[in-house]
Amino acid sequence: MDVLMYLFLAALLIPANIFMIKWHRSGILPLWASGILLAILGVGLGFVVGGILVGPGNAGQGGSLMAAFVGLITVANGLIHFLIGLIIVIGKLFTKKNTQV
Repeated sequence: MDVLMYLFLAALLIPANIFMIKWHRSGILPLWASGILLAILGVGLGFVVGGILVGPGNAGQGGSLMAAFVGLITVANGLIHFLIGLIIVIGKLFTKKNTQV
């Protein structure tokens, strides 16, 4: 069961990271905004995975731990993208040259 959750997490985060970087490079969505979006969706994803793994009336301690793990890793990934995007924006502000003569 653990291997399936790790594969699910990899199948979720690898394409999400690729699309976030593509959207940032093409100018569709800033990296900091997509990081916030992923962090918000990570909370919902944790609840959905928990609802799937832990049925109603079932204790499901292992499933609830894996759901919390998936949610926390997804939120952490979103926060990392947010911080990197924020650093890029701040770096562009300080390296912007004044071209007025």
